[in-house]
Amino acid sequence: MLGSLLELSDDFFAYNLKYLFIVGLWPDDPWAKAHPTLYKMYEYTTHVMSIIFLIVTGIGTYQIKDDVVLLMTNLDKCLVAYNFVAKVVIFVVKRRQVEILIFEIIDSGDQLTEERKKMMLMMIVIVTGLSTSIVGAFSALALYHNELSVEAWMPFDPMESKMNLLTASQLLAISFVVPVIWRAIAMQGTVCSLVMYLCDQLVELQDRIRSLEFTSTTERAVREEFKDIVKKHVRLMRYTQDMNKIFEEYFLIQNLAVTLELCLNALMATMVGFEQKTLLATFFAFLCVALMNAYIYCYLGNEMITQSENLALAAYESSWISWPLDLQKDLVILLRVAQKPLYMSAGGMVAMSIQTYSQTLYNGYSIFAVLNDVVA
Repeated sequence: MLGSLLELSDDFFAYNLKYLFIVGLWPDDPWAKAHPTLYKMYEYTTHVMSIIFLIVTGIGTYQIKDDVVLLMTNLDKCLVAYNFVAKVVIFVVKRRQVEILIFEIIDSGDQLTEERKKMMLMMIVIVTGLSTSIVGAFSALALYHNELSVEAWMPFDPMESKMNLLTASQLLAISFVVPVIWRAIAMQGTVCSLVMYLCDQLVELQDRIRSLEFTSTTERAVREEFKDIVKKHVRLMRYTQDMNKIFEEYFLIQNLAVTLELCLNALMATMVGFEQKTLLATFFAFLCVALMNAYIYCYLGNEMITQSENLALAAYESSWISWPLDLQKDLVILLRVAQKPLYMSAGGMVAMSIQTYSQTLYNGYSIFAVLNDVVA
């Protein structure tokens, strides 16, 4: 399966763009261009389905406002949908900028290994399968207990019969899996591919700088190679700036959602008794998915910072002692510029990194501690 998907194109982003096309977020696909009206109808229908999910679950949450435990449980589940739908809105608004950036990278001629392509594809497949399995498992468990997986308003009474309950569950699944979950994974795959591309190119620049050996016979070649390295580094910095402009709100929503998710889960764990094992398992499963997604972003952001800083180290470790003075001065400029790391920004306030991930978890726990004192 992986092999057939990888054969779609030599382009690193081929399967990411195909996934975006499948979930109605990439009208630039050849099929979508050939059938623009049909694809627009599909895209708008998917948008409407996600909005319907938010509306019916919002009404359902309001209807159970008197039951604190059930209310918090529903909020915890719906927070995932609000997080993902908000990201979709940002992605659609800035989709043209994403398209320009991706095709500029494709036209740059930069290469990536087949192992990297396969790893990215496997990550998307695994996350899609894991997320869908979790949602399916808890939906099936809710059906087994004659309940809805999430409280939602329906134009009929879901509890009137088994058929009504099954119909309501199917409607919720249809309006959640593709319009919300799969769209979120498609966007995540695209964002992660962009960051991984930058990390790999920074590693390549490090290797190229270290391999420069200046002699009287290689002077011309070394100067040309160094000039190309500088140009590529400037280009990567520009790509990073473009990505920050596109995704800073995206990452901000991600961090806020994880903070609230952790806070709600911790609060509910103190309010729900151990005898309600199914409810606790639901909290834990959704929290694990949220933390895993947040960790992927922060890990890749941290790797990007590390590799951009390592470029300065690679410049220092090169054989610059034997270089002529003018080339040494150029190397010093490169070294000084590389000492300022490239990073992904969350709302222009913090860089996506492991430290930010830890701070996000700490913020969630701090809010929980305050709320727990108030409730107690």
